Amino acid sequence: MKLGIIAPYRKRPGHLRRFRESISNYLKNQDYELIIVEQADDLPFNRGKLLNIGFKHAVRKQCDYVVFHDIDMLPIDVDYSYSEVPLHLATDFTNSKRELFKTYFGGVTMFPVDTFEKVNGYSNEYWGWGFEDDDLLMRLTETNVLTDFEYYEVPKHLTSGIYLHGDRSYVECPNIINVREDFTIQITFKPDEIICDYEKPYDEYSVFSIPGYNTSISFNSFNRYKFECWDSRKNLLQIDSNYDYSRLTQIVITYEKESGVLMMYQDGKEIEGTLIIDELLDLSPENFFIGTGIDEMEDVDIRSFRGFIKDFCYWDKSLAVNEVKELSKNPGMGYLCDSGDYSSSKKLKLYFDFKHLKLNTSFQYEKGKVMNLVNPRYQAVTYNCIPKSQLELERKKIAIPIRRNSTFKMIKHKPEGYFDGSWKSESTRSNQVRFYNEVLQNKTNLEEDGLSTLIFKTISKTEDKKFTFLSIENLEGYKKI
Repeated sequence: MKLGIIAPYRKRPGHLRRFRESISNYLKNQDYELIIVEQADDLPFNRGKLLNIGFKHAVRKQCDYVVFHDIDMLPIDVDYSYSEVPLHLATDFTNSKRELFKTYFGGVTMFPVDTFEKVNGYSNEYWGWGFEDDDLLMRLTETNVLTDFEYYEVPKHLTSGIYLHGDRSYVECPNIINVREDFTIQITFKPDEIICDYEKPYDEYSVFSIPGYNTSISFNSFNRYKFECWDSRKNLLQIDSNYDYSRLTQIVITYEKESGVLMMYQDGKEIEGTLIIDELLDLSPENFFIGTGIDEMEDVDIRSFRGFIKDFCYWDKSLAVNEVKELSKNPGMGYLCDSGDYSSSKKLKLYFDFKHLKLNTSFQYEKGKVMNLVNPRYQAVTYNCIPKSQLELERKKIAIPIRRNSTFKMIKHKPEGYFDGSWKSESTRSNQVRFYNEVLQNKTNLEEDGLSTLIFKTISKTEDKKFTFLSIENLEGYKKI
């Protein structure tokens, strides 16, 4: 079986030298062809199209299967032998904490020639970094090519809550939260799938917010759950989860004033902590909000939440780690009585269980009330919220590539995608908008976009033993969004 190693390339000569030497030494006893495809024009980098071009050349070289390989990944312990099904190989790195999420299908992937032809290759329409590999994974599921699957939305327990549908759908709550002293905030919710707004650099669904200099919990189009607040010097403090999906999840935030430790937990697991040197900023507004999108929040970026909410709690103490784990381990226990490792029921000050929504029948869904189960004096008012059983939530089937465990060494370079809370380039956002709003909402365009529709010009070709270097330009089809 002859292997074709195909690598896209532009303006990294040092990386290319190291990669060529590394892969040649690693495969010296194997029948292979190394094909480097360079994009020589000044348009945004089109990884998918370059790999399609390299694949065409590998077929002409009579390769039986191919590996699409980024040049910054050097093999340390990799099995490049033939597989009858597509495989994802970029599973571990010796010198990098690269985030590897379940649907990750980039870096290094293996395909039999006939399978890659069946899905018509990569899309040619992703310009700049990102999402061409997400599109390719969808092509596999659409054509019934073997992949693993996971049902991600599995109800934890029988419950009900409310559904918020965006603008003008929110809950107004009396604000007795004091962020300058010890506190714990907990909310259980499931955001809807993100629908990207062309006019914004990213999308964010804010599920909890104390307005002003917002103290908030949200889910965003980077597929991360986020907590943010401000200190007394008006410095923004932010904690993000790892890459995740829009699923029913419990977020807990704890703050201990004496130590200055601020922590975020997701489903009982510690996500990240930070040390607060100054006091947290508290403008003490009259109300806080579950879901936003209200006119009263002037001069604030309105980020309306869409999704399901089960409950919300506030304690005027920082819960211990074992207590947070107990809340997640026994989600049906309630919070009014001590149970197991949870011993702080007397410090609970707000507890809104949204299955207890009482609607004003005169207004239908327009207005309702939810009693604070700790102290009836403090009630929450709902606006345009819809009662909903958690059992109505759809279970989401997620395709996960089949993996062959492999180890690589990363060549260090500046990050190309998500960096410091945002996308590094506008082109990645354009790719995301296309993938989320067009592909995920419908299906891929594999019949009219891929190997069968390649348009390019080869300006040079260099060949040596087991090595080909193609330089390409005029990659037609680029349209800036």
